[in-house]
Amino acid sequence: MNPREEHLESLLGEYDHGVRKGWHPDYQSWRIFHALSFFIGGTTFIAGTVCLFFPGFDFWSAALYTLGSCGFLAVDVQEFFTFSGALLRANIAMSLVGSFLYVVGSVGFIPVVFAWWPVVGVWGFILGSAVIGMSQAFKTYRIGATNTLGRFSLHHIFTDVDAATAAGVEAGAGIGAWCFFFGTGLFQRGPLEGADSVLATVLWVWVAGSCFFTAGSLFLAYRHFVMRVV
Repeated sequence: MNPREEHLESLLGEYDHGVRKGWHPDYQSWRIFHALSFFIGGTTFIAGTVCLFFPGFDFWSAALYTLGSCGFLAVDVQEFFTFSGALLRANIAMSLVGSFLYVVGSVGFIPVVFAWWPVVGVWGFILGSAVIGMSQAFKTYRIGATNTLGRFSLHHIFTDVDAATAAGVEAGAGIGAWCFFFGTGLFQRGPLEGADSVLATVLWVWVAGSCFFTAGSLFLAYRHFVMRVV
């Protein structure tokens, strides 16, 4: 392998490269936990956002967001301790940090915490979304540049089933994160009451983001259980 190929291997390394010994993607239990954690994350985000359309459900919304954020965090922790390769693990670590900030932000939206210090919830989601969005963008770039001599190619993503479904996983999560980034930014600026309230717009942006997260999880489940790949 020449130096350029080694560089591309470290930059674009597929998930089947550098797998650590022990519990790994060949085990059905690994794939079930991986897909289920992601799916729980997306669907509880949908449910948590829907709760906010109804007065008095703030606590349940925050509880569902916390559960979902823990689901996302579980996926990232699982991947971080499964795969090797410095740049690949650094990319996974970015997502891990973002998911941890989502956990912090979700707890920050629990009514008693939000009343005490609202910045925890708002900035937990803004910063977490920014980190996850950037991390997922790089993952999508890696997919689009694999088997193309390192040049990103949309044509490769749209014409190769493996690349298309992998991009569905990563881009779905990335778009979901950016929806929460812009939605939470709008939530922070307000106003949240009165004729000029932006709350309805914020909630629908969050619903869209949650649906993109869930779509990413469905692409992942398809890859694991239909295509039999990671």
